[in-house]
Amino acid sequence: MKRKILQYMISIFVVLIGVFMGNQVQAKSYHITHMDIQATILEDGSLVVHQEITYDFNGEYNGIYIDIPDTLNTEEYDKFRKQTTALKDSLYNASGVTITDVSEIKGDTKQEYTKVASSSNGRRGVYTIETTNGIKRLKVYSPAHNTKKTFQIEFILKNLCVKHNDIGELYYNFIGGEWQTTIQNLNIDIHLPNNQTSEELKIFAHGPYNGTCKIVSKNQVNLSVTNVKPRTIRSSKSTISQ
Repeated sequence: MKRKILQYMISIFVVLIGVFMGNQVQAKSYHITHMDIQATILEDGSLVVHQEITYDFNGEYNGIYIDIPDTLNTEEYDKFRKQTTALKDSLYNASGVTITDVSEIKGDTKQEYTKVASSSNGRRGVYTIETTNGIKRLKVYSPAHNTKKTFQIEFILKNLCVKHNDIGELYYNFIGGEWQTTIQNLNIDIHLPNNQTSEELKIFAHGPYNGTCKIVSKNQVNLSVTNVKPRTIRSSKSTISQ
């Protein structure tokens, strides 16, 4: 786990969510009916992120994409960088990201998707990974037409948390500001398996004013919000005593 002195810093990680369209020309729309994120902090400071995302497609689409940056070198973060000299980019960078699961949930069954080097529109059941400027883009090939689909994505951000002199810190933006559709229901649970007490556990969230943020127990905090409009940031900062 990274060790740094305690100082004021702002960090941002962005998970961008979108779709790639079908070939047919017609009126199209989609929205996310539900997004559930379960994030678990590991002893080595890594963060395991498990996402379930349900899309409601109106029209023809070839699948979805999800961008997962593991550094702070993003356009969103650049806005903060220009406002202060206190930022230390390397402090909140993950040392890498590993994709551990890409699948589709169909009722009580789970269809695992296979990683391939390349693919083309119309194919199904596979995904590709591209890395550009520190951002991994997952393209999940799953043709859809006027239907709902639930996808499950799991990845590990290595060495993300920061151990200061007196606290441990997770500063992570779970939902970035660049997606183009409404998220009707968003739920985020952060699990801290080895935390000793809830008395010194603190969490700060930034997002729509209708959201709630609460400490469930010494090992869990929860953030939830409804009707998240496009390009609205939802982030959290939590600290635990060492």
